[in-house]
Amino acid sequence: MKLRYQSTLLEPDPEGRVKVASGHPVSGPGVSGVLGCREVKTGAADVLAVDLACRTGQFTTEESGVRTAHWRSALARRVTITDVAKECGVTPATVSRVLNAKKSFSASEAVRTRIVETAQRLGYVPDLAARSLNRQSTRIIGVFASPETHLGQGINESLFEGLAEVFHAGDFEVFFQLAGVKRAPLPFWRFDGAILLQSPRPDAVKELDRRQVPYVCVNEQVGTPLASVLADDAMGMRRAVEHLASLGHRKIAYANARAAYLTHHSVTDRYETFLAVSQERGLELARGHDLPLTSALEFLRTAVLGDGATAVITYDHHIAVMMVGAAYQLGLRIPVDFSLIGFNDVFPAALMGPPLSMISVSGQEMGRVGADILLNGLLNARQGPAEVRMPEDLILRASTGSPPLVSPRTSRGGRF
Repeated sequence: MKLRYQSTLLEPDPEGRVKVASGHPVSGPGVSGVLGCREVKTGAADVLAVDLACRTGQFTTEESGVRTAHWRSALARRVTITDVAKECGVTPATVSRVLNAKKSFSASEAVRTRIVETAQRLGYVPDLAARSLNRQSTRIIGVFASPETHLGQGINESLFEGLAEVFHAGDFEVFFQLAGVKRAPLPFWRFDGAILLQSPRPDAVKELDRRQVPYVCVNEQVGTPLASVLADDAMGMRRAVEHLASLGHRKIAYANARAAYLTHHSVTDRYETFLAVSQERGLELARGHDLPLTSALEFLRTAVLGDGATAVITYDHHIAVMMVGAAYQLGLRIPVDFSLIGFNDVFPAALMGPPLSMISVSGQEMGRVGADILLNGLLNARQGPAEVRMPEDLILRASTGSPPLVSPRTSRGGRF
């Protein structure tokens, strides 16, 4: 890398240094086009500081007033296995075998310790692509999802905990990719298997199939996986509807998914079960159950104040929380004027006023099961069923109760 001092290009010496007079700026080509330097006052001395992505600089001031600049380009000069070997006085092959914990390779404990400590001190990181080429198994698992995935939303956080628990216990490393549409669908390095979460890129799924990388879908149904691990939404919806019927509710409403969610399998599973169980129980349905939700306020005006529904089931926890806010705006009390049950027992359902009754599935257990299936598949063990449904529970709190003796529509004389 060349540095420019005034109008002169400076070449580094064999030790990677250039000297410039104190108080003058230095510039040069960098990752973003310019290596920007600035003078920084630090007590009695001026220090030349470099601010550049992917490069680090260290600068000292000599007694002669000439500043010596030491720098390392993280892109042009990264620490290699050869550097570690030279520092330790061993061959690169020895370093590789020690760092990769080759059990069949014999080396003294002193040599092993020196290699590990030197690698850490120099900041050596193995080249992932090169390492994967040299191994039949990389012991790496990729997790893929939609670029819009929120890691802390819904069951994702607990799902990741379950995946990591099993993979790490099996001595596998895990990477997570949220590649945008302009990026390659898969990374350039090899990996042993994959977990596909909600709405992965279609071209990523096709590329996994083309490369014959085994994968398991968790909370998703795409491609040709070893198996799909799904929540039993039919079980959850049945429990919700039957609970409301047992409380005496005769007309109920369903706040369906918003338009952005309509492609997910859970939308169909929950809605079709809602219709089937309501018919079995002879329940009346308020308007709006067959449409994507657009406004919680308008939904309650139509379903509760207009049609006289005494209970509402929501597609997810987001909509349930929206219903609480809309009810407050309309002067409706939960569960006095209508009961409320939502899907996904996650934050902040239990903290709402009132705490919400919710359908719950263990995201952590879904992650564990999905990871177990994938690892068993990698070992060529006998495979279980192609689809695994995880049971859902009804968590009862304070948002459900008996239907009101007088519906809000009647008590308001039909005005809403």
